[in-house]
Amino acid sequence: MRKLSQVDRHRVQAVIDRNRELLLSIPNALGAEPGFPIVQGKLLREPAIILYVASKLPRARLLPEDFAPNEVEGVRLDVMQADPWKQIELNPGLRALQQEIETAAAAVIPYEGLPDDPIDASFEISKPILCAVGPDQGWTVLRDFLGGTRNTLNVAMYDFSADYISNTLIEVVRANDVKVELTLDDGIKDTERDIQERLEQKLGDLYDAEVIRCAKSRRYPSAYHPKVAVQDHKRFWLSSGNWSPNSQPNIDPIGHPAGGWFSKGNREWHVVVEDAALARLFERYIAHDKKESESDAALAAEERPAVPDLFVPLGDLLGDAALAAADPVAPEKILSGQSARVRPLLSPDNYAQRISEWIRGAQKSLDLQYSYINYSERAEDEDFKALLDDIGKLSWKDDFTLRIIVGSGADDAIRLLAQNGFNEAVFKVQSKIHNKGIVRDGTEVLVSSQNWSGDGFLRNRDAGLIIEDRDVAQYFAGVFDEDWKTRARPPFETAGPAAVIAPDNAPPPAGMVRMSWSDYFGD
Repeated sequence: MRKLSQVDRHRVQAVIDRNRELLLSIPNALGAEPGFPIVQGKLLREPAIILYVASKLPRARLLPEDFAPNEVEGVRLDVMQADPWKQIELNPGLRALQQEIETAAAAVIPYEGLPDDPIDASFEISKPILCAVGPDQGWTVLRDFLGGTRNTLNVAMYDFSADYISNTLIEVVRANDVKVELTLDDGIKDTERDIQERLEQKLGDLYDAEVIRCAKSRRYPSAYHPKVAVQDHKRFWLSSGNWSPNSQPNIDPIGHPAGGWFSKGNREWHVVVEDAALARLFERYIAHDKKESESDAALAAEERPAVPDLFVPLGDLLGDAALAAADPVAPEKILSGQSARVRPLLSPDNYAQRISEWIRGAQKSLDLQYSYINYSERAEDEDFKALLDDIGKLSWKDDFTLRIIVGSGADDAIRLLAQNGFNEAVFKVQSKIHNKGIVRDGTEVLVSSQNWSGDGFLRNRDAGLIIEDRDVAQYFAGVFDEDWKTRARPPFETAGPAAVIAPDNAPPPAGMVRMSWSDYFGD
């Protein structure tokens, strides 16, 4: 059974409906739905009742009368710890937040790109592309890139919360009278607010920042999410990672070796590209976003509900680090021949169409590494669902190699993908994944900021590049391969504590730490 059929879904749902009172009497029960169960670390392809609980208690802490039955009306019952997404979905007090996070609405302010859609073109790059990965050498590459700025720096960023990056920016601006323009997502944390106030105070007229308002009625429903910096109109840095301590940890494990460096930050992919035409194009779109936002200044602000913090097991953050290879990956300037073709991608402009065509054109293999992949059956996400369905079909082909690494804590998301047609054998999970990258056929690579949810794939502002160069692709393929072999592990193997929504002002339980939603889910 490759998919859970509609017939089986309806049959199991009827059993759930008839026994709802019994199911919700089980300790910590939140809700139930049809699905494939996970039994002793293995996914079973049979219809079952999936009972989600807020906290899955060990049998030693339960009285016999509190044990969940093995089956209900002949249908297997599987008790699963609800991940944070499911906790929000099933908690009546958080239902408005769930709709805000996951439900798109017709924008009162529709997105409009630039005339003639100039982003939808290919470019021939004649200079080597600087490739790097984090946490290995993300910050050193970004630091040196910023240090090379002489005139202008135009930045589009989701999260700017690393004070050492702001210090470097201040030094660069003062040294060369650099003019900095920045567009920033409106989900500003206290640390970001302090940094912005300091930059404005220290740099004055040389620093111009614009906050891009996001809401389901605005151009971008849930996030202004790119990670791009254009330098002196002629080169740019593009990444999966924010200007945050997690994405650009302040380490240099090559220049200053130290133990435990891999646990200091997220897995990220970065490139620095030198090409004036492409750099100016990204610059135009950043200016376009800024101008459009300024034109909306008179509109009433629409506040987004605050997303809760999480209590996260330390094992989720540190477990894979012990398996990390000792040697960090060094940055490399790479170009296979005289030039490489590069296609820029922006959401919501051309990303969904072009990335779907590119993935469907794969002949031999796809390696995907994402913080999460959230299957969606909402009507407005049909294009995203159609691509996932096609990738699911590839997962069963004997003559095609598909490997997918997602962040730790993704067991239920993988289970959902499996019951919608994916072969679970193509998945592994790995802690501290913030990457959004793909290697196709070992010869082409996507470096991007687009998360794989409905909004991330279709509607938010994000940026990426498809690079058609075998050696560049092989640089990132080698990193992926090392992660797959030494750091990632099969899903469903562990049944330890899971991330849970943290009550306000409550101390974390033993063995857990408080984290923001965005830090854990890799926004």
